[in-house]
Amino acid sequence: MTAILIAVIVIVLGVVSFTGSSGRKEQRTETTIDTTGNISSSSTSREKIDTDLVFDSSCILDELGWFEDADAAGESLEDFFDVTGVQPYIYFKDYDESLTTDSEKEEYAQQWYEDNIDNEGTFLFIYFAEEDTDNDVGYMYYVCGYDIEAVMDEEACELFWDYVDEYWYSDLSTDDMITEIFNSLASAIM
Repeated sequence: MTAILIAVIVIVLGVVSFTGSSGRKEQRTETTIDTTGNISSSSTSREKIDTDLVFDSSCILDELGWFEDADAAGESLEDFFDVTGVQPYIYFKDYDESLTTDSEKEEYAQQWYEDNIDNEGTFLFIYFAEEDTDNDVGYMYYVCGYDIEAVMDEEACELFWDYVDEYWYSDLSTDDMITEIFNSLASAIM
């Protein structure tokens, strides 16, 4: 099991792609986590964006039951919003046997954004659990609204994955892990 986990960890994260017609930026990562601790530095000075959004603390959907208190964890993400102007939304999706390929999961994420988020100022992070939820790393994917590219540009999104790598297997609770990922990202990119 350890050898398999190490082999999975060694694979490098994701491919960045831009959707030509929709304008939404998306990135995916294979089912890997790089725990080498290599976090890049931001080379860009970004300004907080004004999307006219009011922070929504109901920004965590946890079908896996991994959060101790999703409401409190959602409230803790307000610091990220206050610094960046970007509304975070985290969705931990239970295993869905109908989503068998990466492209099906990506399409699901895009459609979920369309159906459930009524603005273009949101950064949606979806974790798709595998059937063996406790032992297999799921598929991770994000979708950026049109209005947040000035903050969540390619470099910022790469830093997001660096912080996911840094904290995913830490001793932090899921609540604290997500908060730390987003707060560290805000500090690094702004």
